[in-house]
Amino acid sequence: MKKGYNKLEVVYMAVARDQIKALVDRLTDEQVQALWVILSSMAWPEEEISPEEASEINQARAEIEAGKGVKAEDVWRELGI
Repeated sequence: MKKGYNKLEVVYMAVARDQIKALVDRLTDEQVQALWVILSSMAWPEEEISPEEASEINQARAEIEAGKGVKAEDVWRELGI
């Protein structure tokens, strides 16, 4: 790791939590929602996925790339909605 940089290669600088909170207070609701998505991915580690789940994800991505789709009605019926 380079001196003065953190593990993300961002210059290290001390920032008080109160300074961050003050900045968040200036954001719009939409910006706060976007920030929540970013921060939640940093604060909570990703879950491990099984090889079976990885295979299902890859299959789904391939279907999307191939232009296959799913009707909303089919999903609702499957979920009992």
